This record gives sequence, C-alpha cells and structure tokens, in this order.
Amino acid sequence: MPVDAFSPLRRRLLAFAGIGMIVPAAPLRAAVVKPGGPLAAPGSAVRAWARSGRIDFEVLYGRMALPLGRAEHRWSHDGERYQMSSRARATGLLSAIDGLSYVQRSVGRIRAWGLQPASFEVERGGRRREWSEFDWDTGDVALYRDGQARHANIRSGDQDVLTLWHQIGLAEPWAGEVSLTVVTGKSAAPSRLDYLPDEVVEVPAGRFDARHLRAAALDGSLVLEVWLAKERDDAPVRIRMADRKGEILDQRALRVQLGADAGAAERGR
Repeated sequence: MPVDAFSPLRRRLLAFAGIGMIVPAAPLRAAVVKPGGPLAAPGSAVRAWARSGRIDFEVLYGRMALPLGRAEHRWSHDGERYQMSSRARATGLLSAIDGLSYVQRSVGRIRAWGLQPASFEVERGGRRREWSEFDWDTGDVALYRDGQARHANIRSGDQDVLTLWHQIGLAEPWAGEVSLTVVTGKSAAPSRLDYLPDEVVEVPAGRFDARHLRAAALDGSLVLEVWLAKERDDAPVRIRMADRKGEILDQRALRVQLGADAGAAERGR
C-alpha cells in the first residue's frame, strides 16, 4: 500500500498534540486584558507547580480504540524559566511510515500568574519544520514554516499547545466559556475553553479523581478534552481529540512521574 494511503493517519497523529488546531490568525484585538488573561492562576498554584515531570501515554485511534503509538511529555523549571517537550511516535507496522514521529518543544518564563511561552517548535524527521517566537512587549507572535514568517496578534495569557494543559491545571475553576489563542508552529488558533464537571477517569496509570476541561477551535475543526488528576498535582492523564468528521485520537497515561520521581527515572535511562 502506498505511503500516501496513510496520510489521514499522519494528520490525526500530528493533530492529537494540538497541531491540528489551525485556523487563520485572529484580527487585531484592542481590548486590554489583565496580566495572565482569563486563565491567570493564583500565585500559590504557580509556586506549587511540580519542578519536573514525565508522563508516558498510549495513543489510541478511532471508536474501536486501536493502538496507534506512544507519546512522552516532559517538563522542568527553576521557578523562573521552564522547558517542556512532547515526543510522539507510531508503533507496530505504522512505525516505518515517515512523518508519524515528531518532537514538540516549548521554552519560556514563569510569571506570577503562570506560564508565558517564549518559543515553540516542531521537529519532524530530525529537522525543525515549524516554530513560533513570541514578543509579549508588542503583542506579536512570528510563525515560521520552512523559513517563511507570518505574524499574528497575541494577548497576555495566550498559550502554545504544550503550555496550555499546564496553565489550565494551574488556573482555578471558572464558570462559562473562556477564549484565548493557542499558538502552534504553523498558526494561531482562536479557541474556546469550557470547565466541565469533575469525574473519575480510568487510564493504564490508575484511577483518578479528575478535573475535566474542553478546548475547541472556533471554526469547529477540532475538539480536545483533557482530564487532570487532582491527586497528581493536576497532571494531564488523558487527552482526547475529535475532528469534525468524528474521528478520534485518545492519549491515556501509562505512567505519571513528578518531581524527584521524574528526575530519578531520567537518571536511570
């Protein structure tokens, strides 16, 4: 079967980490927002954020939950600056298909209200393909793809696709809808966030009492849900994506390691 026959799977795998949340950049927004925007977190939550962590996920495809791949998410910080990454790869027969393995990286600062990305990049095939550079003083993000730059407007509190899941974990529960822009290496996606009722979620890593949140691209192209384990410092233990056709990618935590546990696991590699 030709490789092109797998292009829908390639798009799904790239989308599950947020790359699929791509819509035209929002027009200039003149409204003044508070530092940190609508998801500004209390200082106590920011200070308590785990200094390091690693979460390994299984990735399942479709309503039949067919095994597709693995993902590994890591982060660390010193109280002032953070770095985080997500490495995804297909497994089994799909592992030989070019484009189904990639790395995302984000670095930035930690403010009193939470995370402020400085740069975000996507690497495929060992090469940096897309990246974004944030200029918070001017409210601009430069979006690079194959060396070509475009620009979009950002406001305080906007996030990239990696920092988003931590910032919503730091923020306090909210009522109603929250709007913000989610930045990828390709574009800036105006999105809506909803805080759903808490529930118990079961994943291979265990059974957790979880906060349940939903993020949706405003053009309806993608809906993501995330479950944050309360007893694991609101670490994301399940992330589920559905596109407008109803196709699903589901990440479920295999292992969650925070703080010293994550550091020990890294030294043992």
